[in-house]
Amino acid sequence: MLRNWGALVMYTMISLAIFYVGFQLVNNPSSFLSSIIMTIGIAVLVFGAIYFLFLRNRVGSGSGRNSNEMKKYKQAVKQSKQKYKSSQPIKSNKSKLDTKLSVNSKKKKPKRKNTPNLRVIEGSKSKGKNRATF
Repeated sequence: MLRNWGALVMYTMISLAIFYVGFQLVNNPSSFLSSIIMTIGIAVLVFGAIYFLFLRNRVGSGSGRNSNEMKKYKQAVKQSKQKYKSSQPIKSNKSKLDTKLSVNSKKKKPKRKNTPNLRVIEGSKSKGKNRATF
């Protein structure tokens, strides 16, 4: 019975709030919109203050492990950029004759520079049952 009483009070409060919001919206929409904007602004300010004062340090540093991993990741990205930056060809201004020659050379199938290193592993394969026959 106590649970039903608490639910009844909660539903009554929610219905009165909805009724008040509808009443304000119909009678004074400009005041309603300004109060909604003020409420949202205050909520954003409070959340921002709580985040910057308390939560920012916890989320960013973690247990110290995340910051070390992030440093390692940034170092790896930096090395990768340096590696692939030097291997890319530098584009230069070409004349019309060069462009015609390059169009003809594009028609040829280019050879792969980096072939995959594949290895064949030989072994006996056991024959499975032929499931097509019963």
